Formats: sequence, C-alpha cells, structure tokens
Amino acid sequence: MEFASVFFIELFLPVMVGVYYLLGLIKNENARTTARNVFLLLCSMVFYAWGGIMQLVLFLCLIGFDFLFGILIGKARTEDKKGSAKALMIISVTFNALLLALFKYFTMFSSIGARMASEGNFFKVLFTFDGSAAAGVYRLAMPLAISFITFQAIAYLVDVYFGKVNACRNILTFSLFMSLLCQLTQGPIMRYGDLAPQIAARTHSLENMRLGIKRFAYGLGKKVLIANTIGAAADKIWGAEKISDLGSGIAWLGIVLYTLQIYYDFSGYTDMAVGVGRMLGFRICENFDYPYTSLSIQEFWRRWHISLSSWFKDYIYIPLGGSRVGKGRLFFNLAVVFFITGVWHGANLTFILWGLLFALFSIIERAFLGDLLKKNPVKPLNWIYTVFVVMMGWVLFRSSSLEGALAYFGQLFSFKASPQGYTVLSYLNFEVVAAIIAGILLCGIVQRPLRKLFEKFKDNPAFMCIDTLIQLAILAWSIIQLVAGSYNPSIYGNF
Repeated sequence: MEFASVFFIELFLPVMVGVYYLLGLIKNENARTTARNVFLLLCSMVFYAWGGIMQLVLFLCLIGFDFLFGILIGKARTEDKKGSAKALMIISVTFNALLLALFKYFTMFSSIGARMASEGNFFKVLFTFDGSAAAGVYRLAMPLAISFITFQAIAYLVDVYFGKVNACRNILTFSLFMSLLCQLTQGPIMRYGDLAPQIAARTHSLENMRLGIKRFAYGLGKKVLIANTIGAAADKIWGAEKISDLGSGIAWLGIVLYTLQIYYDFSGYTDMAVGVGRMLGFRICENFDYPYTSLSIQEFWRRWHISLSSWFKDYIYIPLGGSRVGKGRLFFNLAVVFFITGVWHGANLTFILWGLLFALFSIIERAFLGDLLKKNPVKPLNWIYTVFVVMMGWVLFRSSSLEGALAYFGQLFSFKASPQGYTVLSYLNFEVVAAIIAGILLCGIVQRPLRKLFEKFKDNPAFMCIDTLIQLAILAWSIIQLVAGSYNPSIYGNF
C-alpha cells in the first residue's frame, strides 16, 4: 500500500487515526496503550499484507526468529556466556543477511549463470545485464521492504549483543517495532532504543496532530506534484529505444529531471512517514537535510538518507576501525562501506559502481580535496563539483545496465543534437517546467537561508492561516492528480 494513494489518504488513514483516538477513551493508561499498540500492529500488518499474504507470512516468521534470537543473545550475555552470545549474534545476523542476499541476488546470479552457459562471454554478459531474469530462470519475488526490515533487525541484534539495549521480551512491542507502518516500507531505519520507549509511552496532542497533518501534506505534494510530474518526463527520456538518439541537451535534461525526481520521491515519502507517525504520537527520525545544498561528497552523505548512512557508520565503518586508523586502512574502510551501500541498493553492477564512485570521491576528499574545498573562498564552485558528481552517480543508479550507463554518459558529453530532430522542448510542458522550478527552489536553496525567519513567524496567527490554506490546496490538488490516475511510481519502494 502506498501513502500516496487515494485509498490510503481517503479511507485507511482517517479510519486508522479515528479508531486510534477513540481507543484513547479507555481510562486505564496501561490498557489504553496496549489497545492502541495492538490496533497499530493490526493496521501495520494489513498495510504490509497489501503486497501479498505470502509476504506477510515470511515477515511474521522473520519477526519470530529475530525476537527469539534477541532473547537468547540477551540471556547469554547476562549469564556472562560471551562465546555463546557472540555465536548467537553471528548466526542471527548472518541469517538476516543471507535472507536479504537470497531475495536480492538469486535472480541476478541465476540469470548471469544461464546466459554464461548459452553465450560463454562473461564480460559481455555482465556488461549487458539489466536485472531481468534470463529465459528459463525463475524470478524470485522480493518481499516488500526486505532491505529496510533486515537492516533494522540486524541493528537490534547487534545492539543487544553489545548491551546498548536490553532484549525485548514483549512480542507485541517487538512486532510493532519491526512493522510500524509509518517507517516500514521505505524507512527511515529506526533503532530499537529510539522506538521502543515510544511504543511504551508517547504524547498525543492537537499540536502533534496539526504538525503531523502539515508534514504529511507537504510530503504528499513533494511526491505527487513534483516527483511524479518530473518523473513522467524523465521516464520518456530514459526509456528511449535508442539512447544514441537523445543528443546531449536531452540527455542533460534527463539527468536533471531524475536528480530532482529521486530526491522528491524519497524525501516526500519520508515526510509523509514522519507526518503519520506524528499524528500517532511517534517521533520518526529525519532522513534528509537538504542534501543538494552540500559543498562536498562527505557532506552530501551526511544529509542524504541519513538513517542508512548512520547505520553503515555504526555497524560497518566504526567496527572496521572508522577514521582512527592509518590512511591506507581508512581508504579501505570507506571502499568497503560504499561497496556494501551499492550492493544493498540492488542486484546490478550499476549499483555497485554507483557505490564505488562515491567511495572514490570520499577517499579523494579525505586524501587532499576536502582541505582544498574548505579553504576555497568561492563556495559555489564546491556546490557545482558536488552536484556534478552526484548527478554522474545518478546516471549509474538509473541505468538498467552498464552498457546503458556508458551510452548515456556518451550522450551527455557528445555535445551533439539529437539525430532524430528532437529537442529539449519535446519533453517539456507548463506543468513539467513549473515542477522543475519548484524542485530547484525547494531543495534547500530557499529553506536553509530562511530557517531563522521561519522560526520567528511560525506561531504567528496570520502565517499559520496562510500555511493551512497552502496545505489544503496541496492536499486537494494531489488527490485530484491521484484520482486522475497520474504517473505514480515509488523508486525506493523497490528496495
């Protein structure tokens, strides 16, 4: 089920919130909290089961497995059986990692193997592999949000082992931690230590409801009015039958469109998730902090997909030694982290190279470029460098194969017009141009300089009135677009 859908907005969300607050009439505090948590767990399971009952069965089995192993790890640790605790942690983490690898990479390796058997040229097969199943290969359907779910579970199991959190012995609490719908399908990746106390007790108020609705409305607008509008045009370019027919100008338009689309699609979802959580009394962690205003690649990764970057830092980078090692080992650690980042995102060579591209520039910045960027008085040059590298990375990320990515790079730097006579204007209309302008202005260029001014006037009655009218307009127009059956993909929903 999608947040940006008519069914969720007009039926599922109002009914869920309405019943949730009716349960607040229960006088006993413990009984009230338990009833609300049971209801939210039921809603979360329905939300997840929308993708298929078999997916739900697998999810429930995974919850049971991690719940049991969390208890076993915690018990071994309290009894000072360090060897047993470590073995249990390794077994459970390995199981989650292998489960993720199975669903992510079974089709890839099977297809490459099948094509190798018929074609015999390994490098050609790898170069042209586009993620699709080869003839005769069974495509193993990937469960919804398996990447986010397994990472959340792994963090919990490791934290229990190191004593950062106590093992959960309440199956309701653990199940809701794993499945809470406002952070289930696309994150943010929440830590047990942050979410469990909120499951036990949280604050509800009209102010929370107001802020939740506001965040949801603006997130919906980012997703439907900006990302979807831009994405429809982007897909026409990226879906060209022959990339060589694009020409340089159209290719650059395509990567600009995708750069905006992926940010507003994903950050819009995060805003909706934070908003839904706020309506229900939860504080879901932030996942974006205007990444396209970054002045270095290192800063970009501190602002983009924050919960994932934080996960890799805490569970991969620091255990490898972090930055408190020699330069050679530091560069190795960065390469490992970004390699795994690419692997996590998808079963294709393009994702791995996307990760390694960022590893390369992160290493270069650590080696010498970072100091030059800090000393550079002309900061717009830093921004141009950062955005350029990010956009080149998106070419790899968006391309279905390495062959397609190289062809697209070739068009970007061919500096030639389309041989078919197409121009940039062939892919633009008023709505797309308006969405591009809004996307550029609202990616942080306007918000960051005006933060202090916003804080000053946010409680002003006139400002709040205008803000409410804008929210209503965004909600209404977004719903109209969704009812009309407009283009509505979910990029990170595939992960």
